[in-house]
Amino acid sequence: MATQLQFRRGTTAQNNSYTGLVGEISLDTSTNNIRIHDGSNAGGAEIIPSGTIVGYGAASAPTGWLLCNDAAVSRSTYARLFAVIGTGYGAGDGSSTFNVPDLRDKVPLGKGTNNDTLGTTTSSAAASSVLASATKSGVTTAASNTGTGNTGTGNTGTGTTATGTSGNSTSTTAASDTANATSTTAASDTATGTTGTANTGTANTGTGNTGTGNTGADGAGDLTLTTYDVNRTLSTGTKDTTQVGLVTAISQANHTHSIPALSVPALSVPALSIPGLSIPALTIPSLTVNNHTHGIPSLTVNNHTHSVPGLGIPALSIAALSIPALTVPSLTVNNFSVNTTLPTEVVNYIIKI
Repeated sequence: MATQLQFRRGTTAQNNSYTGLVGEISLDTSTNNIRIHDGSNAGGAEIIPSGTIVGYGAASAPTGWLLCNDAAVSRSTYARLFAVIGTGYGAGDGSSTFNVPDLRDKVPLGKGTNNDTLGTTTSSAAASSVLASATKSGVTTAASNTGTGNTGTGNTGTGTTATGTSGNSTSTTAASDTANATSTTAASDTATGTTGTANTGTANTGTGNTGTGNTGADGAGDLTLTTYDVNRTLSTGTKDTTQVGLVTAISQANHTHSIPALSVPALSVPALSIPGLSIPALTIPSLTVNNHTHGIPSLTVNNHTHSVPGLGIPALSIAALSIPALTVPSLTVNNFSVNTTLPTEVVNYIIKI
């Protein structure tokens, strides 16, 4: 018989304080877990760390594991697991217990951007394991369909003609009427005239005004000529010449002009007289309207008739209506939602304590 391989055994507390040799293996009897020691750090490293979740085929959890059934368990008894997951899956009674994950009728969902909180629970799967999927990618094309045409039967209605009617009016004569007006005389009326008083204004004559003349002193002289002397030959063949002075410039010296005094005669405005205005009295003579009459002649309406012609309504014909066959072309749907049936096999999920 081969030699039996034995490991060091001890409780969790004993293993936590044991350093061991490099590469030495020990068994934690409290958690039924294997540890590997490195010779320098107490406790070593567990092969399966606390908080690990795996699928398990039995109805109950093995030693060192708990079912993932949302049970509230002791914080002191399972202190190692509580130190790992805390109250992320439920706070239990809030003081002495905490909850383990609940994976009944669920599958694990990896933590990510859309679901970034551990312990978040989504809806459970139905008994038939049919899940409503998100939008399905791909193309689905329905076959074309052509319906049958339908033609209705024509219908023609019957025409109707109404009979004309003539009414007889009776002769009517209105009697003449003459009104008598009474003679009326209005008394004459004379208004009193009014004469205004004449008004004459006072004449006004202004005083004349004569200005003083002003003569400035004469300047240094009159015109000043600038000349230029040239020699001029008297005639052809002679040797004698004469000197001629040419004017090259004319200068006007400063001088003044005398302005005589200006005399403005006095302006006389004669008095304005407005004679009195007399309005003579106005007399309106009396007006007499003599007796007179207004006559309304008699009016006679002879017998006559009013005829209403007959009304004919022609028959109305409605033609047969034909509805052609309707063809529905094939329909292509790019994305749509469907229900997906997932093949399943039920197992228990357990968590390492």
